[in-house]
Amino acid sequence: MDMSDRDAIFERATDVGRLISQTPEYAYLRSAMRDIDGDEEARARLDAIRALQEKLIGFLEREEEPPEDLREELGRLSEEMQTSTRYQSLISAQANFDKLMEKVNQSIGEGVKAGEQSRIIIPS
Repeated sequence: MDMSDRDAIFERATDVGRLISQTPEYAYLRSAMRDIDGDEEARARLDAIRALQEKLIGFLEREEEPPEDLREELGRLSEEMQTSTRYQSLISAQANFDKLMEKVNQSIGEGVKAGEQSRIIIPS
């Protein structure tokens, strides 16, 4: 494979990305992300969850038991977040977008498999 073949691959990948950006799944995901970003309370809750998760990871990396109050606080914040309709919309949009991307990856895999099977091998 020469450089022009590689360039063609990257050009087509860019085209696929452009097409993906025009799908309803992507539009819904972007909209749900904007809704969360515009909700100061939800954003603060997500930031707090991320901070607690980082602390928990620190404990686990040091092979220490995280304090119960830290785990409880994370559970409480996560529960509150999950009752948010904006958050539920984001989770739903993310799941639908992930399904689309799975199908894209499957299609690429099928193309690779077809390419392997159609290759003409000339013995030397």
